Amino acid sequence: MTVGVDTPDLAWAGRTVPDGASDGAWAPRGQGSDGQGGDGQWGDGLGLFLGRLRRHWLLAAILFLASVGASVAAAFLLPSYWRVEVLVMPVSKSGAGFGNLDLGSASGLLGGLGGLGGVAGLLGKSSSSNEDEAMAVLGSRELFDTYATQQDLLPILFASKWDAAAKRWTVPADEVPTLRRGFKLFNRSIRDITLDRRSGIVTLAITWKDRDLAVRWARDLIALTNAQLRDRALADANRNLAYLRTAMANAQKEGNSNALNAALVSAYERTLQNYMYATGQTEFAFRIIDPPTVPDVRERVWPNRPLFLALGVILGALLAAGAAHLRGRASGRR
Repeated sequence: MTVGVDTPDLAWAGRTVPDGASDGAWAPRGQGSDGQGGDGQWGDGLGLFLGRLRRHWLLAAILFLASVGASVAAAFLLPSYWRVEVLVMPVSKSGAGFGNLDLGSASGLLGGLGGLGGVAGLLGKSSSSNEDEAMAVLGSRELFDTYATQQDLLPILFASKWDAAAKRWTVPADEVPTLRRGFKLFNRSIRDITLDRRSGIVTLAITWKDRDLAVRWARDLIALTNAQLRDRALADANRNLAYLRTAMANAQKEGNSNALNAALVSAYERTLQNYMYATGQTEFAFRIIDPPTVPDVRERVWPNRPLFLALGVILGALLAAGAAHLRGRASGRR
C-alpha cells in the first residue's frame, strides 16, 4: 500500500515542499537525504567567494600591490640601524701583587685606631665589589652625562630638533632636549649591557644608524669607565697614603705597640701598591676581550627588509580578499 505525503501538515514549519518530495528525495536545506549535515554548503561558499574575487579582481589587485609597495618603500626609506658589540672582562684587583698581608688582623688593628676604619675597609674590599662597581659605573647616568657633554651628543641624538647649519635648536626653549632626556633615550634604545654570569664576560652593545659612530661610542664608554674608576682609585690612594703617614708618625711619638706599627706599615705598603697599580694600568676596570668593529651594510638590525616584504604580502592578500568579498556582498544587495 502506498502512503502519500500530506503536504499541508508541513505548514507549521513554514516550509514549502519542492517537487519530488513524495519520493523521499527532499531534505531540509544544509542536510543530506539522511538528515546529516553535508559539506556542500562549504563548497558553495568557497565558490561564491572565488566568484566575487574574479568579478572584482581589479580592486583586489590594486590593494595587494599597494600593500606590498608600501611595505617595500618603508623597508628602504626608514633609517637603517646597526648593532655594534664589545666584549670585556671585569678586572679583578684583590690580592694582585699586594704581598702576604693578613687583612683580618690588619683591619682589626687599624679599626681600633681612630679615623682609620675607612682604610681598613678599603684594604678588605673584595674583587666582586670592584666588579659590581665597574658595572654600575658603565651604566650610570654620571658616565653618560660626562661623555655626552664632552662629545656634544644631544644634537646627534635629537637630530630632528637641531639645525646643523645655524647650530641651534628648532624647538621652543621649554622643549629643548636635556641630558636627562638624552640618558633615557640612550639607556632605553641605544645602549645595552649584559653580563654572562657563567663566564663573567660583559657585552656592551650600541645600536645606532651611524656604524662608525656606534663603534666610537662603544670604545669610548669602556675607556671612560676605566678612566673614571682609575682616577677614583688614585684619589683614594693619595688620601689614604697621606693619612697613614700621619698615623705612623703619631704612633711612633706615642710609643704604640709593635703590632700596631707593623699593621700601619703593611697598610701603607698595600695602599702604595694600589696607587702604583692604578698609575700604570690603563684597563683598570675592564679588559677588552673583543674590540668593536664596523658591521657590514647587510648586517643591519632595523628595518628587517625580508620581514617587511612578508608582512606586506600577507596584509595585501587579506585586504584584497576582504575588499573583494565586501564589494561583492554590497553589489548583491542592490
